[in-house]
Amino acid sequence: MSWDRLIRFVDDNDVEHFGEPQVQDESEFTALLDKNDLWAVVYDGASPVSPLTKGERVHVKALRPLLTPKDVPIIRCIGLNYVKHIKEGGRTPPPYPSVFIKPATSVAAWNEDVPIPKVAQDGTVDYEGELAFVIGKTGKNIPKEQALEYVAGYLTANDVSARAWQRDPAKAGGVPQWCFSKGFDKFAPFSPVLVSMS
Repeated sequence: MSWDRLIRFVDDNDVEHFGEPQVQDESEFTALLDKNDLWAVVYDGASPVSPLTKGERVHVKALRPLLTPKDVPIIRCIGLNYVKHIKEGGRTPPPYPSVFIKPATSVAAWNEDVPIPKVAQDGTVDYEGELAFVIGKTGKNIPKEQALEYVAGYLTANDVSARAWQRDPAKAGGVPQWCFSKGFDKFAPFSPVLVSMS
C-alpha cells in the first residue's frame, strides 16, 4: 500500500475522492477536521482497497463513509474474541471462535443514527467496540503465515446487538444466535479512516 491512512471525502467542488489525510497522528486529524483545515492527497479508484495516487492535494470539505454497503457485500465476524467478555457473559472460552455474519445492509457510517427496529425496542440493545480489518484481495485456503498479506488495513467499528434476540431462550431458542440479533440495518458502524498494515 502506498498510503498510511485512507479516507473518502468531498472536496470544495463537491467531487468525491479517496485520499490520504495530511496529518501526523489521529489527534491532529480530528483537530484539523473540526477547524475545517484538513487536506488530503487524492487517490483514484472505485474501491477503498485498491486506490492509486494522483498526487494532487485538495481541501477536505466533508468526510464521507469510507465503507458503504456497495463496498462490503458481507461482514464476517468472530464472536467471543476476548476472554474478559466471555467471562462477563458467564461462559467458558470455546476451543474455536464463534463465526457469524452481518449483511451489507448493516453497514453504517461512524456518524449515522442507528435505528432500533420495533422487535428490538426492549432496552437490551447495546454495542461493543471492535477492531475490524478490510480484506484487500480474494483468497482461499490461505496458509496462516500468509494471512496478513490479504489485509488492506484496519479500522474501528461498533458491533451493535439486540441481546434479547441473541441470548433469551424465549426469543433465540436453546442456543445463542448471532446473525439475526446483530444483523439489523445499520448495526455495524465503521470509522471513517482505514489504517494501513504499516
